[in-house]
Amino acid sequence: MRSQRVKLVIFSSIGVFNTLFDIVIYTVILDINHSIVIANVVSTSLALIGSYFLNSRLTFKNKHWTKRNFALFVVVTLFGLWVLQTIIIYLITHFLDGVTPSNWRAFGYFSHVAQQVLPKLLATGITFVWNYEWYSKVIFRAEPKQDKALLALDNL
Repeated sequence: MRSQRVKLVIFSSIGVFNTLFDIVIYTVILDINHSIVIANVVSTSLALIGSYFLNSRLTFKNKHWTKRNFALFVVVTLFGLWVLQTIIIYLITHFLDGVTPSNWRAFGYFSHVAQQVLPKLLATGITFVWNYEWYSKVIFRAEPKQDKALLALDNL
């Protein structure tokens, strides 16, 4: 059995890759249409597809893709990304609207990007915990050996 620490490192690495990909897509779309909701839904949807394949194979070494696991993955991930993350981004963005422009000067030329990305990063941290807990304990959990043996007997 793989240690939780190794799984967490691999999950985190995949998460960093997906997050960077997500943020780039999110920022581009937000600059084009100025809609937080549309930008987040599109960017997280694209990251979702990569996340399922990478995490199922690399993090959790799942060799049996099932419709049930994929459906659970999609439901859990989309709830985390579309509902939790969007609400958190919305709340933090409105909180940051109250921050005076002089406080953003430290970011210089990138102050506009910082205002967009900071809420996304904070929301991503929360959804990271949400996803890992669901993936490891429900979706990709290792089946106990005795259950596999019982399943083999049931199939005879």
